Amino acid sequence: MRAARLFAKGDLRVVESEKPKPRDGQALVRVQAVAICPSDVRIYREGESGGVAPEGPLTLGHEFAGIVEECADSPPSFASGARVAVEPSWYCRECDLCLSGHENICRDLIFPSFPPNDGALAEYICCPTFALAELPENTTWIEGALLEPLGVAVHAVRLAKLEPTHRIGVLGAGVIGLSVLQLARACGVGHAIVAEPNPKRRPLAKKLGAARVARSAGRLIELMKDPAGQPDIVFEASGDPAAFQEACELAKPGGAVIIIGIPMPDEVSFASQIPRRKELTITFSRRSRDTLQTCVSMLTRRDVDLSCYPVRTFRLDETPEAIEMALEPPDDVLRVVVTMD
Repeated sequence: MRAARLFAKGDLRVVESEKPKPRDGQALVRVQAVAICPSDVRIYREGESGGVAPEGPLTLGHEFAGIVEECADSPPSFASGARVAVEPSWYCRECDLCLSGHENICRDLIFPSFPPNDGALAEYICCPTFALAELPENTTWIEGALLEPLGVAVHAVRLAKLEPTHRIGVLGAGVIGLSVLQLARACGVGHAIVAEPNPKRRPLAKKLGAARVARSAGRLIELMKDPAGQPDIVFEASGDPAAFQEACELAKPGGAVIIIGIPMPDEVSFASQIPRRKELTITFSRRSRDTLQTCVSMLTRRDVDLSCYPVRTFRLDETPEAIEMALEPPDDVLRVVVTMD
């Protein structure tokens, strides 16, 4: 089979690779679409992620959907030909963290595309059947792939214990930030504000229900006539190193900040007096946790619209060009996607 393999920092090539064989409890999935996540870009650009570097060639990609070609568990959990989306946090279900309901931080977690585990930028990948869910026929492969970042947003919103009476702020109008906005609106939240420096992304945030969209958190604060209008909960979804402090400045005293974005560089400095004096609750959100069925249900009911996210598509053989675009995406592109058909 063909696979896009990272051989060294900045050296991504489409090569012939061995087709995987599913073990008991796994399904062989024929990949149809892979969205390139910023974490894929980081490994490509830096040669490592979170201090972990691949020891050999690595296949990137963890936001994906495809077709079940073979199911190795007995009886089979999925029929051959089933259209599936995937939640790529493959936990052991046996460690103390899994047994206490924290599967996304499992001590033996397998995350495809994170070293040393190969990802989905290939024609085939083996996945545990517990991590799959059938896609409704009225969804596209790209929507199926985007269920992964939607799941990240679902997990963050669950951590926030969001209620309809809350006022929220979102920093960053990328796929995850806009998904948080849509989820909040679906939960009945009536007031949401968004900070996004890219002017071409702001109209979509407004269209999806933001009461106010500005270029920065500072500008949102300037526009507030009443301090009581500060958000109860701020979701940091940009990954900008300055956004941690900006989220704390924007949040209401006694409120909460949910950190989703991954900054680059990893170390972040902030004035501790701001969250301390406000007595803010700060929570870091890690990937997703058992969100796939919720995401599929929401997509089926069209509670969220993933089709409105502007993407640019490439074929598998064009993956080197695709990831180069993902390094510096055009202002009007939220995700670069590799498709197989």
